[in-house]
Amino acid sequence: MYSNFSRIQFSRLSKRSKTIAKLISWNPIDIRLTSDEEQQIRLTLSEDPGLEWIIHYEKNYKFFPIHCPWKYPYFQSTLNGPKAIHYLYLKDSGIEDITQMMEHICEVFRSPICEMHIFEESLIEWITKFQPIIRHVCIRMDVITSVEILDRILKNLEVTEHFWFPYNAFFQYKEPIPSRCILINNSYWLTLTSILNGNNSIITLHDSKLTPTDINTILKEWQAGFKLRNLEYMEIEAFTLLDIHRYSDEVLNNLPNIVENNGRPMTVKIYDEFIHTLPEDLPVHNIIRSDGMILSIFRHDDVIEGEKIRIYWRLQVWSPQT
Repeated sequence: MYSNFSRIQFSRLSKRSKTIAKLISWNPIDIRLTSDEEQQIRLTLSEDPGLEWIIHYEKNYKFFPIHCPWKYPYFQSTLNGPKAIHYLYLKDSGIEDITQMMEHICEVFRSPICEMHIFEESLIEWITKFQPIIRHVCIRMDVITSVEILDRILKNLEVTEHFWFPYNAFFQYKEPIPSRCILINNSYWLTLTSILNGNNSIITLHDSKLTPTDINTILKEWQAGFKLRNLEYMEIEAFTLLDIHRYSDEVLNNLPNIVENNGRPMTVKIYDEFIHTLPEDLPVHNIIRSDGMILSIFRHDDVIEGEKIRIYWRLQVWSPQT
């Protein structure tokens, strides 16, 4: 079936064909709905990551002349070294066609959706009804326009692995985001209260508006042992016009460096196969919790736009070797 993907139009399988296909013992596949300018359903086998099948929804012919005789559906394959990608191109006739295709693929291959890009508000209701538990979710720009919409997603959709927000919000959010890993590109809308009350293991905040006092509070709350108990790694990108030494002193206020780095891991698993290697050449400030866990604090900074300084704080939680 997989080798003949380029000759199959999933959307036109009859009920009888679908019943026969469901009797076949397929290997589980990863099903992802991604979105950029156009939408794609991407299918991969975990046991053979060099092969990928993509159902691409085109709004119009962008890469072919008007007189091109091809009509939908049409197929293409590309080879790039050991990697092969097979494309099935369909006309984008609206969100309903895409969701019907997703339901169809999940039924035939008996595999859940593992990743979902929510690029229209209508997808919120669909995914929460069709599959309310999912590993990875990305909320695209302009989908969430209010606290109420974000609340609706977080209360009805369980994201078990990775929640990504690459968008701007025009509100402040004080509730925790319930996912193991949260990555927020424009994180100025996420409040200190939300961070401290969450149970996240991985937190990445770009363009944060957290103050030195806020970051100091995060460190002290972790050290006290009542907040951020599940934290494994946190990354904060912040900006300041303050003197960098004064800024750093405020962040590390009343947090003496009391432990060595013996046995500290040099990598952190962010999610799935994404492993982050930590810098070796940056100074490390360590604090310790009463249970023996260590929080290593790294700082990297550079000057941008005159006197404005961009600062990256990396916080790594680890257990010393016994």
